[in-house]
Amino acid sequence: MPTLKCSREIAAPAHEVWRTLTTNEIVKEWAAAYVDGLSIQTSWKAGDKVTWRTSNGKVRATGRIAAYEPDRLLQFDYDEYGPAEGGAFSETFEIQPGSRTTRLNLTAGPMNESAVTAMRGQAEKAIEEIRSLAEELAQIRRTR
Repeated sequence: MPTLKCSREIAAPAHEVWRTLTTNEIVKEWAAAYVDGLSIQTSWKAGDKVTWRTSNGKVRATGRIAAYEPDRLLQFDYDEYGPAEGGAFSETFEIQPGSRTTRLNLTAGPMNESAVTAMRGQAEKAIEEIRSLAEELAQIRRTR
């Protein structure tokens, strides 16, 4: 089965990218690329449950945090992803610090081809928003 892959170079340190991925209020901003008003409920601990809800409270996806390595790796293993998409899959955010930028790799799958096609544009928009937010956070910290 296919997987979806997206990457971005981010002009921010790894800890700012991590903060963007794991701060509930900030997650809401980039998760809007998938569904406007989408929010996450989790303890941010490996093995614990994660639930994504729409603004009207409807469950969009459920699963577990499979990996939580600050500034390096965040992985969600979903057991359910909306009634239309169905099936289990993983979503992995890998952070690779560099000398001047940080590379963020997003991998989602395996899932059927139609799910990959449907999710591609949303994932590209989300990772671009993560880039923008992390760079903005880094800029704010530099000016303090």
